Amino acid sequence: MNKPEIVKYEDFSLEEKKEEKQKFDYGCAMLHFDFPKMTELHELIDQDDVYTEEGDRSFGLETDPHVTLLYGLHDDVDGEKVGEICRSHKFENMLLENLSCFENEKFDVLKFDVKGDSLHACNKMLAELPHTTDFPNYHPHATIGYLKPGTAKGYIEKIKKESHDITPKAIVYSMPSGKKLKWDI
Repeated sequence: MNKPEIVKYEDFSLEEKKEEKQKFDYGCAMLHFDFPKMTELHELIDQDDVYTEEGDRSFGLETDPHVTLLYGLHDDVDGEKVGEICRSHKFENMLLENLSCFENEKFDVLKFDVKGDSLHACNKMLAELPHTTDFPNYHPHATIGYLKPGTAKGYIEKIKKESHDITPKAIVYSMPSGKKLKWDI
């Protein structure tokens, strides 16, 4: 039986993309959610302020809204184990709030903090699997985009201080091989 060709994450279910996969150093477990307001937020951002790197799709404006549960999973971590841990938690309504940014020399990350039951507990269980991280404290957030250094603070001022209710739709494990596994919530 042939697998269907898959274009976007919401179109696959435990299937491997047919297109050439980008390989990564580490795996990432995420909660994906619908956030139609993301388009409006992107329209407020001057394209000259967007940070990109040629050949690396990791940067720019975020097109698949998500909150990371754990980044840095090693390539020997079993994807089904990641799914088992994530599915053992109940992810219901969450809140995007406190528009802010992370800053470093290369870029700013414009993001919302994410509040929701089970995020920290799931991260703690996933962190028992082999992984590498430079960030000892888990800070759940939803990235809006990567911006050139020093530009994010202007957008924090420009965008209204508001919060948004979201409901996670899927757990996605993006493996270092480029293969993605998805479990609907």
